[in-house]
Amino acid sequence: MRLVTASEMQEIDRRTIAAGISVAQLMERAGSGVAAAADGLVGRPAARIEIFCGKGHNGGDGLVAARLLAARGHRVRVHLTHEPAHLAPETRVQFDRLAEAKVEMTTLAPLRDPGPILDPRARPKPGDMGRSDWVESSPLGRAIASADLCVDALLGTGAAEKLHPTIAAIVHWLHHASHRTLSVDIPSGVDATTGAVLGTAIWSDMTVTFGVPKLGLALEPGRERAGKVEVHELGFPAEILAAVLSQSVERHWMDAATARTLIPRLDPSAHKYQRGCVVVVAGSRAFPGAAVLTAMAALRSGAGIVHLAAPSGIRSILQSKLTEVIVHELPETRDGTFAIGAAEPLSRILPGADAVAIGPGLGTQSETIEFARDFLAGLRIPAVVDADAIVALPGPPHAAERIVSPHAGELARWLDMRADDVARDRLGVARETATRTHAVVVAKGAPAVVATTGGILHVNRSGGPSLATAGSGDVLTGILAALLARGLEAANAARLGVFVHGLAGEFAAREHSVASVISSDLLDQIGPAFAAIS
Repeated sequence: MRLVTASEMQEIDRRTIAAGISVAQLMERAGSGVAAAADGLVGRPAARIEIFCGKGHNGGDGLVAARLLAARGHRVRVHLTHEPAHLAPETRVQFDRLAEAKVEMTTLAPLRDPGPILDPRARPKPGDMGRSDWVESSPLGRAIASADLCVDALLGTGAAEKLHPTIAAIVHWLHHASHRTLSVDIPSGVDATTGAVLGTAIWSDMTVTFGVPKLGLALEPGRERAGKVEVHELGFPAEILAAVLSQSVERHWMDAATARTLIPRLDPSAHKYQRGCVVVVAGSRAFPGAAVLTAMAALRSGAGIVHLAAPSGIRSILQSKLTEVIVHELPETRDGTFAIGAAEPLSRILPGADAVAIGPGLGTQSETIEFARDFLAGLRIPAVVDADAIVALPGPPHAAERIVSPHAGELARWLDMRADDVARDRLGVARETATRTHAVVVAKGAPAVVATTGGILHVNRSGGPSLATAGSGDVLTGILAALLARGLEAANAARLGVFVHGLAGEFAAREHSVASVISSDLLDQIGPAFAAIS
């Protein structure tokens, strides 16, 4: 799925209307999608649905949904933020049609703002009449608390400034009293381009977005606010979509359907070397666990054989942990990191290898970085370069494909930038770095972003906060290396790898809780993650 900014979506709308598809037609199609999703969420007839509509086209979509839901027998009430005379012309038309359908409507008077609450995700249970006496004593509070579903049709993709106090008050009322909320196109208060929260924003259980998903739905914190995202087609002409998208940065949302197409198939007659051989160069006296996680992740991701090259002092530790990995001891420094003399014995391990993973737990000692720099300069097979080895990556051209997988701090160190500057434009920095270095960049974070050497961005749709644990990146490195060894091109290995890694994090969180996941839990979920998308 392509991802668009607010301005790109507005241009698609403008060209579509100019081509003869009216705003009224688009509203009818959008409202139909919202009504179908709402009907599915409530899951029963004659449900009580409260719909909050702004004065613009997003509100018009909500009014169409109200009419269609009422026609299906649901008990619908509409709350307008503005008097009918102040509605946009096309929205006023939908208001008049709704009046004919005899749906109950109110115009919200100035509200007392209950203020934000600590965690609006902790929804009240159905039947709960509110979080405090004053919510329970308010007609609006009682209406929200007793509803089976509240629909947020307050603001659309054009919102880019801090919410007006009246809208912010409605958002806070919904947080306090609603036990289920559906947003129209994008949660009100989320910037459709950046995902930023404009002061405050709706926490939705589901968002029905139209035509092309908005970039802000894929980026945090908008991604978390959106809940489950459904894309409803509005029938934008293909030639208009192609014309607008051809002029924009190419961004894709990496989902399960795409991941499924990338999984390399196993030849039933293949032996272990034909399944891919990975050499992992990792670990130090201070960080032996990083080497374990990377090597095991490579095995769990389908590599037929894994060699682990590590400083000699930790060989016994590694062998006790890794019964299926061939461990090689290399010369080490007094600090227990790779010595410059490790290059020659390492070269004897490489023949027959299909991919290398280097960096996890390496350490930042100058001799070790020099070893890594010399090794990478002469490496002629695909490699994943992670963690401490990133700064040792020589400039292009590379003798073979490279995947570089930094988190924001490592990316900043590599580029000699401030970490805050990287965080502010992670997508842009990753894209520029990939095109400049001719390496595929996996910018780790929430969400992970893959930037190809051709400047294409892939924003990962799987994962969550369970991945924010020590060693998670080492697991990802092993997954990526195995996919390279199994024959995938670097861009495809990166796309599939980050999706499987994220899905493993989701599965581990279900088993252990988000806060309890540790990186070894991810290893156990790599297999189920591959199985889920196969």
